[in-house]
Amino acid sequence: MSTFYHYSLDYCEIFVLENLVIKQIKEGEIITSKYIPELENIINKHFSNKPVVYLSNRTFSYSVDPLVYKKASKIKNLLGIGIIVNADNTMNNAKFEGKFFDKDFEVFQSFGEAMLWVRKVLDNND
Repeated sequence: MSTFYHYSLDYCEIFVLENLVIKQIKEGEIITSKYIPELENIINKHFSNKPVVYLSNRTFSYSVDPLVYKKASKIKNLLGIGIIVNADNTMNNAKFEGKFFDKDFEVFQSFGEAMLWVRKVLDNND
């Protein structure tokens, strides 16, 4: 079994698995570029220069500054971002946000679909 790490922060929960970071933002938060160094630190701590994919599990309602994705694109070993949504309006928002990310980006309606995509992104990196 792979090693699993969990971070409970003021604004989110972060789950770290093998080649995967899953983040679940709390209700009502506003996500800006100020959170990118924290994400980069977690990626560097757990993955060093190994490839990693990020999933955002959008269970709750919160706002995202799309410029976050421009900054996240600069994390070298971050191969892609997937957004798991549970409503049409969050899907439209996520698709818009994806225009600001320069690497693989997809939106999903289920965790299972997202995990299949993660495997595909990682396999294409081999």
